[in-house]
Amino acid sequence: MRELKPDLAQVTPPGGCAPAAADASLPLWCRAASQRTRDLAWCSLSPALLSHLPDGYPDGPARLAQWPAGAQAAWEAWLSQADPGILPETIAELSLHPDPTGSRSLRLGRHAERLLHFALRHTQGVDLLAANVPIRRANGHGVQTLGELDVIWRDPASAAVVHWEMAAKFYLMVEGVAGHRAFVGPNLVDRLGDKLEHIVRRQLPLGRTAEAQALVGHPVDRSEVYLLGWLFYRDGIVPAGLDTLGIAPDHLNGWWAPLADWHARASDPSRSHLRWCRLSRSDWLSGARVADSATETAAAMHASLAERFADAVHTWRREGPVMVCELIQDEAMPGIWRERSRGFVVPDDWEARAALRAGAP
Repeated sequence: MRELKPDLAQVTPPGGCAPAAADASLPLWCRAASQRTRDLAWCSLSPALLSHLPDGYPDGPARLAQWPAGAQAAWEAWLSQADPGILPETIAELSLHPDPTGSRSLRLGRHAERLLHFALRHTQGVDLLAANVPIRRANGHGVQTLGELDVIWRDPASAAVVHWEMAAKFYLMVEGVAGHRAFVGPNLVDRLGDKLEHIVRRQLPLGRTAEAQALVGHPVDRSEVYLLGWLFYRDGIVPAGLDTLGIAPDHLNGWWAPLADWHARASDPSRSHLRWCRLSRSDWLSGARVADSATETAAAMHASLAERFADAVHTWRREGPVMVCELIQDEAMPGIWRERSRGFVVPDDWEARAALRAGAP
């Protein structure tokens, strides 16, 4: 076992729901009572993952997303007062009454796009022109689908037409086999560098094609990356030098640790006042608020995770990291626990597999 590090919630710098001393000072995507409000606030108000595009991308039409001046503040004021009943349903709510047409995706990324579309439609100073527009081109073999434009909007003040490509991603930082540092998805399929490359080199240029202009009815003036998410670090320790990769200093972050390391910290007597919960993928976006009956002690969670990682039948249970949330009691709402930190508990062999993925071409 590695040498134990300090308290995860203390190591992780501001960038999540933990640092606030009082609930009122938490961001809306942490403090709102309704998950509908929290998820919508997260998709439209939470910090971006990047402060700038990393080296290697030439200066040109691609840039990071920027809202019109004052638009986000006006939207936040509206959302903080909005009745949750008029807001889009959560994925869990949507799953209770499936779309009979089969066209409504319950994937987390698609849901985040829907929430952003809702926000833009209700934001003063933004004219949403189109969303999820498929771009097709006729060729000798028929009609080819080139891709899809996530968002096209216009700034009334400047009349500029902007194309946004949105992604909501969750990556764990690992050291590759050759010392190459990379951010990989928990299932080891996705990598941050690959995703950014795809957005900048493949998706953004679609907005400037003749086919896109014909469908939208306007030429695109700006092409921008709207990248949100959480990054997770071994033991919650954020290394120096991430600014050279374009990582924003205020990005949302958490921790990851093997089961034994996590349990050694979680079971410390000084943490006996805390509870835990597992976060299903549909709950990964915003800060968690959990009823007392849905929480677990560290001992109970350790037992269930140990059983999961020992599953001899289901590979996905044995090999897949689990996102868990450390909870502290909400003093303002009896019976409710709110997020203090979040992270992935990983199987013992996950780090070695992740290191191979990090160094792969």
